[in-house]
Amino acid sequence: MPAQQRRFSRSSLKWLAALTTVGLLMGLYYFFRPPLVPLGPPTVISRLEWGAQAPDPRLQSEAGPEVFNTIVIHHSAMQLYEGPRDIQYTHMHQRGFLDIGYHFVIDGWGRIYEGRSLAVHGAHVKEHNAGTLGIVLMGNYEEIVPAAEPLARLKWLIRELMQRYPITHLAGHRDFLPGQTVCPGKNLEPLLPQLAADLGLQFGAGGYSGPEPAAGPTASPAVSPPSLSASEASSR
Repeated sequence: MPAQQRRFSRSSLKWLAALTTVGLLMGLYYFFRPPLVPLGPPTVISRLEWGAQAPDPRLQSEAGPEVFNTIVIHHSAMQLYEGPRDIQYTHMHQRGFLDIGYHFVIDGWGRIYEGRSLAVHGAHVKEHNAGTLGIVLMGNYEEIVPAAEPLARLKWLIRELMQRYPITHLAGHRDFLPGQTVCPGKNLEPLLPQLAADLGLQFGAGGYSGPEPAAGPTASPAVSPPSLSASEASSR
């Protein structure tokens, strides 16, 4: 084969590979792109609407209503296109939780989902679940920057919750467990002090009062149902 033809063949293969890569990226963007239709007024998508699995029957309401005083912000460290069903499956079937651990989930486009019942303790901050209400944003904010819409919906949700509970503080997951977790990520955590200020809340873990709910056995239904499973109490 002449040298010129060999060069042409190699050049053609490079162009073909480049076009294939571009086509693949465009296809991925089309599949995972944000919805083109505006989200409309903020609302909370119920567990029934997103197809939540029923919680383990051992997860029961507290003797009295849960009193939340601190909002704790998390990131899922998962993909933006994943959602509450992915988190619930991981929590219940891989980590032994009695339900999804967070009280609310906000996906990558700003849709808000109902999580664990507000009548029970969450399972989102190790040894600090009493009185703390967990909200998780989908995405890994160690790697990406949070978009404006999920942050705006987060602020709306917290304002709504402040009308129902005596919330005084807002913090990131790592503010309760310094050195043990990077959650909610280096690109989200620095935004939280200003978010707290905008809402008239104090920033940090100083609102936690405890005590933590006792963890009960996870195997015997005959035992009086605990608020947290043993695996929940020792994780997050």
